[in-house]
Amino acid sequence: MRKILFAVDNSSLSRPVAEITLKLAEAFGSEVVGVHGYNASLHEKAFRVMEPILPEKYREEGFLSKQREFHDKLIGEVMERISLSYLEPFSGMFGEAGVSFRWVAREGKNFKAILEVAEEERPDLVVLGSHGFNRAREGFLGSVCLRVLRGFCGNVLVVKRDSGFGKIVVGLDGSGYSINLLGLVSRIADLMGSDLYLLYVYDTNLHRFIFGKIKSFMYHAGGFSFKSEEQERLHDEFIDKGLRKVGEMVLERGKEVLERMGFRGKVICETVEGFIYEGICRYASRVGAGLIAVGRFGRHRSEGMDIGSVAENVVRFSPVSVLVGGSEGTPEWKL
Repeated sequence: MRKILFAVDNSSLSRPVAEITLKLAEAFGSEVVGVHGYNASLHEKAFRVMEPILPEKYREEGFLSKQREFHDKLIGEVMERISLSYLEPFSGMFGEAGVSFRWVAREGKNFKAILEVAEEERPDLVVLGSHGFNRAREGFLGSVCLRVLRGFCGNVLVVKRDSGFGKIVVGLDGSGYSINLLGLVSRIADLMGSDLYLLYVYDTNLHRFIFGKIKSFMYHAGGFSFKSEEQERLHDEFIDKGLRKVGEMVLERGKEVLERMGFRGKVICETVEGFIYEGICRYASRVGAGLIAVGRFGRHRSEGMDIGSVAENVVRFSPVSVLVGGSEGTPEWKL
């Protein structure tokens, strides 16, 4: 991992974001770039909005023009200094650890500034908090986090709280993204001394719903004899066992890949039935994981998508930090 970009905003998650970045940078020997975006134009616009309510003697255009120029310059300088005050404390933190560190303070909408710097720096990983100063309830993602997650197609680590990587749950489905993710996660686990939990979640509800619709249609079709209970039992048995078997095959392949990579840690494999994102999150809670890793897309990616629904919902509802793998490059497994 050559370079890591991490975003700070002086919220409660900034310190955990920096600490996790430091751990990874020390382990991989990575260069670190810190970034903060400050939106001076927001304050400039607010100043313009208030102009009509100023006393009449201050609304003369010549006076307003001078005040705008002074205000814009002052706000720009102050906002930049505030950004640097967020970033500068981390210089000592990374310097003491012998990690190469530099910062970038960029004017602009926060998420745009981060994405611009990411485009320029081409990091192997972007690390940021799941939210800034606002956090409403379970499932809430800050707008900056969500937009960066959607806009940066590489690896993104969304930090939810300060935690170690003692146990890492990897959502595996045999897609190119999840296969490629194994390489990065195995290196992290090796360097951090983490155990890997390979997880396949299969959802029988969708198949049962579709079968129910087919059964209803056939029942109303004139002259068609449908052995409802027998067919339903056979279908459910076939689907349940079949999907579980597919999961076991995927996990076995994943374990073989890790062995070929030379992963030396503990590997646990498990299949779970349920809604996929929910199954991943609940399993992570059950085993006490410190990190969940999922591919950006699964097997059903289509053109125009920026992130799969499972990946996004895992990031939203996970109780721990989530690594979203953004690299494909590997054909999905043919089972």
